[in-house]
Amino acid sequence: MAETHPSLDVKLDNVLVATDFSPASKQAVLYAAAIARRHNSKLFIAHVVMSRSESALMEGWRAGQAEIIEQLLANRLDGVRHELVVKAGQVGDILAQVIVEKGIDLMVVGTRGRTGVVKFLLGSVAENIFRRALCPVLTVGPNISGQNPELSPERILAATGFAAHSVLAVSYAIALAQNLHASIALLHVVTEAGELSGDAKSRLIAERVGRLRGLVPTNVSLGAEPLFLVEFGPASEKILQIAASWNANLIVLGLRNVQEAPTGKATWARAYEVVSKANCPVLTVRGPE
Repeated sequence: MAETHPSLDVKLDNVLVATDFSPASKQAVLYAAAIARRHNSKLFIAHVVMSRSESALMEGWRAGQAEIIEQLLANRLDGVRHELVVKAGQVGDILAQVIVEKGIDLMVVGTRGRTGVVKFLLGSVAENIFRRALCPVLTVGPNISGQNPELSPERILAATGFAAHSVLAVSYAIALAQNLHASIALLHVVTEAGELSGDAKSRLIAERVGRLRGLVPTNVSLGAEPLFLVEFGPASEKILQIAASWNANLIVLGLRNVQEAPTGKATWARAYEVVSKANCPVLTVRGPE
């Protein structure tokens, strides 16, 4: 029998994409535009300038308008309601403000690579985004290949350690799979099992698979029977391995609330490692307050 967990509706009325007009953020814009079209969302394209001078703001507006014209000419914004937002200030602060002001349901960001990811952990822009964003964040990493932004995810991999924040992320992933008629796999990685005998390991796997099954509400309607996977080893490594072998189009991870630091730091570190190496976008859902 499935356990009782809060069900989530996938509400994507307003989608925000943060851009600095780099190749990484241009890729994020493609994904955000495709999501907005798929869900009939309004797309907010946000650019933050560090200088508060009028000339810097004007240059930001010109660059933003050029980005929108480029996407319109490529027919990527056909039928998509969109709005350009250009503000001056600290990126994390401004984006957090826009999320609240515009009622954002999903933020999309791009990242350049591992070096940048390491810097995130030292207090840079992306860490600020992950810390402050009250909505789920879709990160388009540097190793995405063979993924078509226009196609909705067909295979969603949701990893969980059964803590509240990861259970919330699984609920979101299940709701998303139901909404998109996608296949879903729930993955639990045992990181500290020690030396287990064959029987003890089998019992542990059976117990964890049972817990994974209990995360799927009995009233949910999925296009295919979910997969329930239990792996042993480093969490990030196993998540990436399973995502690659199963050809996942989307990885969903839960993040501890910032108030849960210092333990929350570890979940961000794992998320950044997965983002930096994954061959598909990664959706992070922050834990409850």
